[in-house]
Amino acid sequence: MQTVLVLEDDTSIMALFRLVVGQNGYNILEATTAGQAFERFEENDAQVDLLIADVTLPVSSGIRVALELQSLLPNLKIIIMSGYPSAMWNDQDSAELEELPSDCVITLQKPFVPATLLDSIHRLLGLPFSAAPALRMKAAS
Repeated sequence: MQTVLVLEDDTSIMALFRLVVGQNGYNILEATTAGQAFERFEENDAQVDLLIADVTLPVSSGIRVALELQSLLPNLKIIIMSGYPSAMWNDQDSAELEELPSDCVITLQKPFVPATLLDSIHRLLGLPFSAAPALRMKAAS
């Protein structure tokens, strides 16, 4: 099962992730701080396929966390989200986003609908491993 680490400090938004990610065939790890994100990463032996991180966090930036985790796991896919358009991000966040490989990063503007989130996850990871065989069988019929 593919694993998604969600770094979000808003409990209502985390509930959305729990619903969309968890009920669509992905394992979800939840973190509300950068420190918790690194703990979840280590607890799962770096078996994380996708990081979904908010730009604005209490102590660190989600983009900073993404850079650090991707240095440990180069194949990590990333969704960066923010309630602010990227033109309003601080210069450091904008510069750090540019350091991430563009082919493995999607940015989402909050608020977004669950279908947009799921589409972004599928674009980066493909269908969940648990769903892929059933869909292939259905397509072959």
